[in-house]
Amino acid sequence: MLPCGDRSSLSFLTLRYLIGSHIAALVVATALGSAAAQSSDFNRRATATAQILAGITPAAGDPAFDRLLSSEVFPEHQKWMAAHWIQTRSRIAAIEAWRAQEVRISGASNRALFYPFSGPDFFNAYALFPDHPLYIFFSLERPGTLPDLESVTPVQFGKMLQDVRNAFRDIFERNYFITDYMSKQLTTPWIRGSVPIMATMMALLHLRIVRIEPIDLYPELTNTYEALETKRPRRLMRGVRIDFNHANGGPLRRLYYFSVDATDKALEFYPGFLDWVAQHRPASVLLKSASYLLHDGQFEKTRAMILANADYVIQDDTGIPYRLLKHAPWQVRLYGQYNKPIKGLRYGYQADLESAFRAEAGRSKLPFPFGYHWRGKQSGLLIAMR
Repeated sequence: MLPCGDRSSLSFLTLRYLIGSHIAALVVATALGSAAAQSSDFNRRATATAQILAGITPAAGDPAFDRLLSSEVFPEHQKWMAAHWIQTRSRIAAIEAWRAQEVRISGASNRALFYPFSGPDFFNAYALFPDHPLYIFFSLERPGTLPDLESVTPVQFGKMLQDVRNAFRDIFERNYFITDYMSKQLTTPWIRGSVPIMATMMALLHLRIVRIEPIDLYPELTNTYEALETKRPRRLMRGVRIDFNHANGGPLRRLYYFSVDATDKALEFYPGFLDWVAQHRPASVLLKSASYLLHDGQFEKTRAMILANADYVIQDDTGIPYRLLKHAPWQVRLYGQYNKPIKGLRYGYQADLESAFRAEAGRSKLPFPFGYHWRGKQSGLLIAMR
């Protein structure tokens, strides 16, 4: 039941959009197929913007970009990004090599990846699941938009590039974003939301943006909530759809990113959302640096959706509690080592998971940082297969 004023009318709206969610899921494959036929075309302005933010010089010929590339701040940005990208690219290569040995997903080219609590972390999703044609991210951070480089002055351009560097520091160094920092990093005058960060990551990975569009699964609910002064969600759902492919061509990929409060109470305002996500099966799941949210009774609906609909999960200890995965129908493989939760998150300690890691003596170190224990190859993860 929606906790709003006119419950009868909103219940009708809810029913309409539950039905709409079913229809939307049926057309995704068709839409991707149609777009793939046109994948030789791409959005040059969006791709070039992402490249500039990544410190990559795009093809010449756009006066709006050429004037900025000739400014003194761009070479400084290029140098910083290149130096940090060397280390990060080496880490991604280690993830890719590990994936090639350890990750076996049947029919990956026909699967969706669910990434709850993702933030703008496209790096890990693409490194671990590069063959999935569909990615569904949801997180608190707003999607935002790419900056309009045509309208910025050289001074503003310098501030924008500094904001990009600030936003990338943690993912470059630690391989995760810090939520408290993102609230500032992704709300500057020049970098707003997750889209600029994800697009920059795509540029670094030699991907190009085919199209990028805002998406609203429930426009009538959005209009209703925007008109209400009370009894509305504290955070309205916002979404974006990004179609992309490799610079050398190849199949089209699609990423949906939704800004939504995924607590059970907040999802009462969007009762069809998890059903919409769940319809994109078969599905894999990625969970990392997730603050043990799925251990919390506030996120039972999201946890139940994953357990009911996914059949392949890669996660660190902050994901689904081990007690829910260690029995049939799940099979679990452990990698690296277990470390007790960091300060402030001690409630996430799992004695049974620690015992399971200890029972397998002689396990090799995980060759890349994954989760909060990122220093000195101290990370651990598990793969759960239905």
